[in-house]
Amino acid sequence: MIDNSAPIVPGKSAAGISIGGLVKEMLTTATTRSTTNLSSGERHDLGEIKVWAKHGVITQIGVYSGYLGVLEPGVRIGSTIAEVEECFGCSVEEDEEDNLVVPNSPGWCFETEQWATPQTVSNNRNAKITSIYVVKPRQ
Repeated sequence: MIDNSAPIVPGKSAAGISIGGLVKEMLTTATTRSTTNLSSGERHDLGEIKVWAKHGVITQIGVYSGYLGVLEPGVRIGSTIAEVEECFGCSVEEDEEDNLVVPNSPGWCFETEQWATPQTVSNNRNAKITSIYVVKPRQ
């Protein structure tokens, strides 16, 4: 069942949906607003939750404004980059795909509101998180 306040677990789950789970099982308890076919699979829009899948298997879960769940140790939609760095004790970085990541916490990334110039992490530490994505950690 979809749970708008379920914990965000890096590399594993969000909203009660699990990475590696089957889309057809998710759709027995969730109503999609839309499904978009992508070159790499499909995206299911559930409102403040979006789910990406390939060959019917969930590969990524995104949560957005309105989602109430928390990623321990206290990161949520609306947290700032500075708060993320304080929670994890390290600097936030941009990966090769321009995702914001915490190097010592794999399996998730996030995006923030628009950045001020110069567009660097250090200059935008007060930018608030607008979306959090759970993915399988890279091997």
